[in-house]
Amino acid sequence: MSDEYDDYDDYDEEDEELEEQDGESTPGDGDALNRSLALGFLAMVPLFLVYELALIATRSGERNTSELVLFRLFAPFGEWADSARRVALAAAAACALVVCLRRHLALGPRIARIAIEGAIGAIAIGPALIALIHLLGDSLPPLVLAGGPETRAPGLAQAAFVFGAGAYEELVFRVGAYSALYLCFVQVGLFFGLRRGISGLLGDVAGLLGSAALFSAFHLAVFVAWLGPGGEEFDLSIFTYRALAGMLLGILFRWRGPGVAAWTHGLFNLALLLGAGPEVFL
Repeated sequence: MSDEYDDYDDYDEEDEELEEQDGESTPGDGDALNRSLALGFLAMVPLFLVYELALIATRSGERNTSELVLFRLFAPFGEWADSARRVALAAAAACALVVCLRRHLALGPRIARIAIEGAIGAIAIGPALIALIHLLGDSLPPLVLAGGPETRAPGLAQAAFVFGAGAYEELVFRVGAYSALYLCFVQVGLFFGLRRGISGLLGDVAGLLGSAALFSAFHLAVFVAWLGPGGEEFDLSIFTYRALAGMLLGILFRWRGPGVAAWTHGLFNLALLLGAGPEVFL
């Protein structure tokens, strides 16, 4: 693959070589390392933790669709499924930690930077969504998911749930769907004789549009009925809004990595829950 379109989990072998020269990461390798899956996954750990705490606190049975999809294989465990999921998350976090420690990364500052970039992304994504919707000429879909002057403020557990759910959705739709579509269409392009750079561009377009469409579709009842009750009826404006949000998160994932995309997603979900609608962003 060309330098412009590196693989997500193996961004820059040069970074590791530079680290080996002096035993620590170099000032210029931060962007590549921030995009790595290992560091990105570690940055998601706080989101996973608050999600699990929300499940324990509420015991309402409400689950995020992406979490159910990701850990569907644990369904046969029955009442032990939650424990199996938590063990799997802990094992994945331990593996990511080992990878990062082998790179001699200063994890605290790097994860803090990812969270800060996520906060900036969460602030920016609202105006960007509104601008895109107006540019397309569609009616502005409602952005307020909860809250407002006539409704009760959300509880801490509910806020933790929507915040942590962003990490699962980024794992499924950006790390999973985007990457799978990207790799598939790169190979299709190469099979038909396209240059690697063009094939990479084709893969990015397919990954961006396809993952955004799937992200929006998996909020609909018709697509999630196999997981149990839940989901919404189709509404064109809401579907368009979510697809555009998925595209913006896909761009952020490709540019800054899964950790920044997850923090952006989680914090933006939280802002919507607290009542940050169009009147806040404009």
